Amino acid sequence: MSDFEEYKLKAYHIKNNININDCRQRLVDMEISGSKSEVFYQYDEKKYVYMFNYGVMVFYNFRAEEINQELERLFPEVDKNDLLKDDFALLLNPDNDMTIRFNHLSLSSINEGAIKIVMLNLAQSLALLYYDQVSQDLLSQIKVFANTMEEEGKLEIRTKNIQKFIGKALNTQNKIAENLYILDSPPVTWENEYLDGVNKVLSRHFDSGPRYRAIENTFKIVEANLQAFMDLSHHKESSKLEWIIIILILVEILDTFITKMI
Repeated sequence: MSDFEEYKLKAYHIKNNININDCRQRLVDMEISGSKSEVFYQYDEKKYVYMFNYGVMVFYNFRAEEINQELERLFPEVDKNDLLKDDFALLLNPDNDMTIRFNHLSLSSINEGAIKIVMLNLAQSLALLYYDQVSQDLLSQIKVFANTMEEEGKLEIRTKNIQKFIGKALNTQNKIAENLYILDSPPVTWENEYLDGVNKVLSRHFDSGPRYRAIENTFKIVEANLQAFMDLSHHKESSKLEWIIIILILVEILDTFITKMI
């Protein structure tokens, strides 16, 4: 492997959405392509950065100190020691057309399009890891309330909090659907057979489709639980309202009876 040219990639999840417009204004001279949801930069001949509005930033062929410097410059408020991250490598091997291993992809030729596809797939893989953690965290919290119901026979969660859970689940699902090319190939591959091949190899390697469907299934379980909680909460509120009405009627009857007696 040491005989080949190796280019390292490092991806970071910033946790909050990245303001693409703000980044484009700061790095105007280096932008190669971009949209409202992503932007692709070239720092020099063999250094690239790819940013995505769902919170991922990927560096290509950067040294560790250079990465830290850019993260500090662009996101000074973010704790760099608490970021989700992943790495990968791209190898230039003229004798091997396309071979993928645990942490690297070997290509016979490397161009800007191939670099962009590798960075995109690494970014999506890291985003899936983040969304999986979000979904598992929601599921863990839901299990606490479900266990309380099983043990004590009552629901210890307010309707407002249930609605917050639902909002978080829906927002996360919307972000996944809007920003990740998990089930469809990205536009850059539509007219380029070589890039389409690179994308398919990486998609299988990162297990993107099954991971995406697993996250979807987790959210379905969360939604089913939340819907049951909402139904119980509404029933509880309805019962309270019924008792209030009954009490008011009883008070009215007693008041009428006492008035007549007097």
